[in-house]
Amino acid sequence: MNPLQSISTVAIDDITSLVARKTKTSIGMVWPFADSTDVLTSLLNLYYKPGVKLITAGNVGPDVEIAANRAEVTLEETIGVSPFSGDIDSVLGSVTAPEDMIYVANPNRITGANFSLSELEHLAQTVPNGALIIDEYYNDHFGLSGFSLLESYSNIVILRSFAASFGIRSSDAGYLLAAQGTIDHIKEDFPEVRLSTTKRKTILATLVNDFALQNHLKEVHDEGLRIATELNRLGVQCRLTATDFILLRVADPASVGNNLARAKVTIENLDGYQHLSNYVKYQIQSPLSNDAMIGAFKRMPSKLYRMKSFDRRAVKMRLDKHTAAPTGNRFRQIDDPVSGTNRHQTEQSLKREIAYAAERPTGKRPKSRE
Repeated sequence: MNPLQSISTVAIDDITSLVARKTKTSIGMVWPFADSTDVLTSLLNLYYKPGVKLITAGNVGPDVEIAANRAEVTLEETIGVSPFSGDIDSVLGSVTAPEDMIYVANPNRITGANFSLSELEHLAQTVPNGALIIDEYYNDHFGLSGFSLLESYSNIVILRSFAASFGIRSSDAGYLLAAQGTIDHIKEDFPEVRLSTTKRKTILATLVNDFALQNHLKEVHDEGLRIATELNRLGVQCRLTATDFILLRVADPASVGNNLARAKVTIENLDGYQHLSNYVKYQIQSPLSNDAMIGAFKRMPSKLYRMKSFDRRAVKMRLDKHTAAPTGNRFRQIDDPVSGTNRHQTEQSLKREIAYAAERPTGKRPKSRE
């Protein structure tokens, strides 16, 4: 049975119209859904052909693994030199047929790694008879979207969440964006989606509260910087991401988790993921909740979180034809090996950094010449 057939009650025409208006697209390019795992399973069934596989770019969570298992599709996880950087070469190296399916969470829902718009386009071109599924769960935090590619590529499907941008995890409802022909094909295979009254009210609230959304996004950004500053002073290595979570590298993740749990602070231990030993993930909360987390770190023994080494896996810097920013500037992403904080700089600013470095043997930056 198609998993979407279990969804019941309340029509969604008004939700579809609101999404189309918000994304500045036509109603025919939108398809709401009630559960992301169910809709991903249905998409894999839709695009499945004998012998094809699902290639994932970077670390993926259990929801993707569950969907692949339900659809009986072979899953191949690809991770480059650094799990904190999208590596297009590792993905391309795993594609063996034009009918293969590629799943990209942009940014990655585990590490925050991301791909540029031109890299997404290159991936779509690599599987012309398959599918490129772009999970834009953190679209409001990240900003860059594959939406502009939909007019040119009918094999691209974008998944977005209604409530993730508000930090709401109790609702897994969202919507698909795809070319109208692709949505028409989906409508033929998927039954009409209906939502419960409670879920529908939650969705409508998220769609019309733009002011609240902007305030929340700003608070998450500011709180992330504050948390990283406070924890770095204690000796905790932090990585900021274009999402609503921060990654912490600690000496003993299990003990750190136990200490935080006693303070009623929830974290996710990433020790079980490839190349993420000693990492935990903390979802940024309200200032009071974040203060509780910082206070818990201050009370626990420093030997539990202080590392004797730094994670110096730098984000791969590439200026080839695959890498380009939609604004016309070409970005490089580099890691600060001490704080682990990701910074984006244009080529021009990088050249200034190199010039400064050559002129400052003492490590001090000279005054601006401007």
